[in-house]
Amino acid sequence: MKSKLIILSLLLSMMYACTPTQDSPDVVAPVWSPEVDQPSELAVIMRAIHQEGIDRKASLEKGMLSTANSSLIFDMITAQPTEPHMVGPAFEPHAQGFIYSYSEIASATSVPAQIEAHNNLVKSCVACHMNFCQGPISRIEKLYIH
Repeated sequence: MKSKLIILSLLLSMMYACTPTQDSPDVVAPVWSPEVDQPSELAVIMRAIHQEGIDRKASLEKGMLSTANSSLIFDMITAQPTEPHMVGPAFEPHAQGFIYSYSEIASATSVPAQIEAHNNLVKSCVACHMNFCQGPISRIEKLYIH
C-alpha cells in the first residue's frame, strides 16, 4: 500500500510539473513545415519552353502556324541550373543548336515546314537532356508531332 502511495505521489508531482503556471507565458511550439526547393532559373525557362511546345503542337495539329516567343530562349545559356554540374562545356553547343532550331520555327512559312522545325527542336531537347538531365525526356518526347 505504501508503494502505491509513493507511485501515485510521483505521478501527481510529474503531472503538476508539466502543467503551465499562470506566471509562465504560453509557449507555442514552432510548426514544422518542409523546405520546398525553388526551381532554378534554367528549370523555370525550360518549363516555359515546354509549355510553349505543348501549345505549338496543339496549333500545328489543327493546321495553324504557331508564333514563336523567343523572350526566354537566349537567357537559357547563362541561366543558373538546378545543379552546377548540369552546365558544362557540352551544354553551350546544345543550347546553340536549340536556338538555331527555334529560329527555324520562327521563320517557317508553312505548317509542314513548322512541324519539321518543331520536331527538330524536340530532337535537340532530347539530345541535350540525354547528357545533362534525363528526368524529363519522356515528357519532352510527347511533343513530337507524328
